[in-house]
Amino acid sequence: MSETPELLADVAELESQLALLRFTSLRHEDALALGMDLAARAEERNWPLAVSVFLGDQHVFRYACPGTSSENDDWIERKRKTVYHFREPSFLVGQRFLSQGKDFFHETGLSEEYAAHGGGFPLFVGDTFVGAVVASGVPQQDDHAIVVEALIAAIESEQ
Repeated sequence: MSETPELLADVAELESQLALLRFTSLRHEDALALGMDLAARAEERNWPLAVSVFLGDQHVFRYACPGTSSENDDWIERKRKTVYHFREPSFLVGQRFLSQGKDFFHETGLSEEYAAHGGGFPLFVGDTFVGAVVASGVPQQDDHAIVVEALIAAIESEQ
């Protein structure tokens, strides 16, 4: 018998992050800077993190720190699909279902090509969804936290 996954984050806090972390503009150069900053933060911590930034359907940044594997690429794609489907952070999606005692796959009917785990965050310019930033390689709450940290820095630097 499998054990029930543990709730790792406050859903209201994750929803607040989603509401607050919005850009006023986001160009390819900005997406590149976001990806490079995220990769640098992972390397400073010596984390085996793979990082991707997407604008629309285009993969504009991709980096894999030492210690990652193609499995991280698979996780990035699964988290990206979840972000694009729900227009919400993949961690928020998973934690919301968990907080309600519901199974993500059973409730949504989605396949294993999706992952409601931390690390994927939507990119918005105002209220317009424009892409996603995704990380994979450390525990999901850390994947999420480092992405949020990089987003906060990027948004603060545009002001």
